[in-house]
Formats: sequence, C-alpha cells, structure tokens
Amino acid sequence: MTQRENKPVLSMKIAALRNERNLTQKELAEALNFSKQEISNWETGLKKPRISAMYQLAQYFDVTISELLDEHLDPEHIDRTARILASHLPSDLSEEELKKITEYIDSFKRETV
Repeated sequence: MTQRENKPVLSMKIAALRNERNLTQKELAEALNFSKQEISNWETGLKKPRISAMYQLAQYFDVTISELLDEHLDPEHIDRTARILASHLPSDLSEEELKKITEYIDSFKRETV
C-alpha cells in the first residue's frame, strides 16, 4: 500500500485544494489563523481538524464540508456526515457556533428534498 492510500480522504482533499490555489501551507495557515504545523498535521493525516476548522476550510475554499469529506450530496450521506460531525463537536462550542453548524447542515437537507 502506498503512502497516499493510507492517507484519509480529508487530508488529501485539504492538500489538493491548497495546491490548486498555489498556496503554501504557511500561506493557508496565515489566511485562516492557524499554525503551519496544524495545516501540515491535517495534510499528513496525523491529526484531524475540528469541526470549526473544517467549516473555515470549507468557506475559504468555497466547498461544502461533504466535499471536504468527499461525500456525495444525497440524504443518506448528509445524515451520515451530520452524525459524524456531531460526534466530533467540541464541548466548548457556543450556542451561536452550534446554531451556524446546524443551519449549515440543514441547508443540504433542504437542497435534496
């Protein structure tokens, strides 16, 4: 198995989106107010970004969280993605952050109805 096959889809997607825009890890880190090491860890698969970071990445690259996770937009995938994301939400999220995330996920459900 190659190193690429061992990497999580999210790791490869972040690196691909960054490379498509000809950004260095440092430039992306500065644009999103993260450290270069965090970006590197995400791209190598050593760590996963928190949901709030995935939201920032999705907004920055103008993609959906499902696209970051390489999921298709159908109701089953949306529900599965929502459950996965919910299980990774940090306990210190504010009500406003939680509301934004919930509205964002709900917007995909409305699009598929």
